[in-house]
Amino acid sequence: MLVSAPVSRPPTAHRRRSGVHLGIGVKLAAATVVVLTSVTVLVANQVIQKTRDDLVSAKANAASMMADLLSGSLTAPLDFGDRDTAQGDLDQLRSNRALIAAVAWGSDAEPVAKIGQPEGGLSAFTARGAENQVLEREIRVARPIVRDDGRRLGTLVLVFSLEPENAAFAAARRNILEFAGIVGAMTAFLLLAFARWQIVRPLSRLVDAARRVGEGDRAVRVNVRTNDELGRLADVFNAMSSAILEREGKLEMATESLRELFDNMREAIVAFGPDGRLGSEASREARQIFGDRAAEGNHVAELLYRGGPLCVESQALRQWVDAAFDADVDAFPEVAELAPREVWFERAPGDRRFLRIELCPIVSGRKIARIMLLATDQTELRRLAESVKTKDEEHARQIAAMRRLIAGGGQVFVRFIEISRERVARCSEILRPGGELCPADIDELLQQLHTMKGEARSFDLERLADEIMTLEDELSRVQARARSEDRPSVEGHAASWRSRLTRVADELTRAQETFVDASPVGSAILDQITVRRTDVTRLGELVGPQGGEAAEIVRRLAARPFGEVLAPLLERVPRWAEREGKRARLEIDGREASIPPDLARLLPGVFLHLVRNAIAHGIEPPDARTRTGKPEVGVIRASCIEDRPLPTLLVEDDGQGIDFDALATSAGVDPKDLRRTRELLFTPGVSTKGDVSDLAGRGIGLSAVRADLLSVGWLIEVDASRRTGAAFVIRPQAAPLSNGE
Repeated sequence: MLVSAPVSRPPTAHRRRSGVHLGIGVKLAAATVVVLTSVTVLVANQVIQKTRDDLVSAKANAASMMADLLSGSLTAPLDFGDRDTAQGDLDQLRSNRALIAAVAWGSDAEPVAKIGQPEGGLSAFTARGAENQVLEREIRVARPIVRDDGRRLGTLVLVFSLEPENAAFAAARRNILEFAGIVGAMTAFLLLAFARWQIVRPLSRLVDAARRVGEGDRAVRVNVRTNDELGRLADVFNAMSSAILEREGKLEMATESLRELFDNMREAIVAFGPDGRLGSEASREARQIFGDRAAEGNHVAELLYRGGPLCVESQALRQWVDAAFDADVDAFPEVAELAPREVWFERAPGDRRFLRIELCPIVSGRKIARIMLLATDQTELRRLAESVKTKDEEHARQIAAMRRLIAGGGQVFVRFIEISRERVARCSEILRPGGELCPADIDELLQQLHTMKGEARSFDLERLADEIMTLEDELSRVQARARSEDRPSVEGHAASWRSRLTRVADELTRAQETFVDASPVGSAILDQITVRRTDVTRLGELVGPQGGEAAEIVRRLAARPFGEVLAPLLERVPRWAEREGKRARLEIDGREASIPPDLARLLPGVFLHLVRNAIAHGIEPPDARTRTGKPEVGVIRASCIEDRPLPTLLVEDDGQGIDFDALATSAGVDPKDLRRTRELLFTPGVSTKGDVSDLAGRGIGLSAVRADLLSVGWLIEVDASRRTGAAFVIRPQAAPLSNGE
């Protein structure tokens, strides 16, 4: 039985996580700032780089134009070797503040004219030909000086400073960064404000609502009116909160109903965890039986055993708890077999209770989370069972004693019953209402009772003897007072004594009934005496075939009770059935009916074969009988029906019946020929049992039965009208058989 544990509300305190607590707003702000800063820096770098490139490009274009003009004006001076004119052309450039140096080289390594001194000499410029070189702080422009016919006269190199452009670039870069920072900050502020209003605040409301739901607030609603994911999340949360509210209500109702059910059940129910400690769940019966020992926190071993940890049973249960929670769910039934099933629980000194224990796992996933203990108080039932067992044993002893009496001559016990009834009648006469008791009356009462008590002890009638002894003790106390009083007062005692005598008479009746039950001939045992068989036989010879009352009395003396004939089979039938792996008993009806002496002589052997055949062929094994709805113990019934002038005997069982088709097949007879098929039962060598056993299988028993019965003028037939079981009828040969046979 798997039972869920009562619902416990989750703890309200949040579990703290390690590290600094950062809200989603702070994280969103940080992410926004990082992204905007990265974008702003990237854009600003692009703008700044383009600004510098534009400034440098303008300066390079101007330098290239100046270099082109000046190289053309120096063609003639260099062609004629006029250094002064060439120097004069270069001197005109001194007014240009951006010019750092200007050098004109001829065909040799010495400059023809120059202004300032360029670093690196002519080779630093002529190696690449006529081209611009843009450096960090200056621009170098080299141009060849060529005549009209294409002959190269020299090279012109101009070096311009980039300081003004760098200064302008620095100012522009500062302005761009300031503007980008302002734009980025404003954008971040707007984004953060929007995110806080549209995201952080709704999420904060959802978090607060979730916390309140966790604390048990059942009326939490979140109002988010946006038609986006947060709005849908709020709707889902509200629906979830309503569903949780509904489920908790149903669960509380179910839990309350379950608790009421537990309280109304006869079982004491508690639950314990892996540490063996009891939880708060305990049924009313558990609190009544275990008291304070069912309190939360106590160990289950302390609940069942008072010996504490040093108690062997307590230690064993503690070890079992550890093994049970370590076991797999599927293996729990095997582990449960090792747990105590029955416990004698001592709540207080002298207050012992017998508890039947049942353990059920409460599973969470594939693990055993808790174990429920159900204890049923079966003290009264156990005591009742022990009382019944004691009475059964006492009855069995009395039956055995009665059978011993019957075996040695039942008339001795019958005589005891008769004399005891006379003694009870005499005692009742002495104690009649309105009469007075004298010491002689008390003496006579004690004599009658004492003698009857001793005779009861001799027949093992302990209950009868105890009843007499109680009355005898009361009379003895009165007798002691009679020695000092002439007329002892018995007022108030006589009625009690008469009631006690009535119980003595009832015990005599019960003893007589037990004697009759133990007798194979029933109540006829009360009317029997022991006579010599030879005297009865001789008396029959003297009477002869003549009629009259004397002849009838002689025939009754020679006849035997039906139960006496079958008495030896009563104890044999269960043993025979056990050898075949079956269970069966013999029941006898009409035990007192008289059987003619010639038939009585043969009946033990006849019924021996019939009963053994019923066990071998008819009674099924216990499991087969259970599948068909029959009791495990099969019944074979022997009945004697008193008819005039002779009785009819019947042997029947509640087994599977006779398989006439199999019988006909084994003998090669057409199963449709019912008359011939039924006769096969009494044909030598025919049997439906495939193997031979101690009971049947040779096909001889029924043929021998018919032969024996025919020898004394009796017939046997099978009752083919039965739909279940089998029945054999034994009749006098003169009586008509059934079915017109």
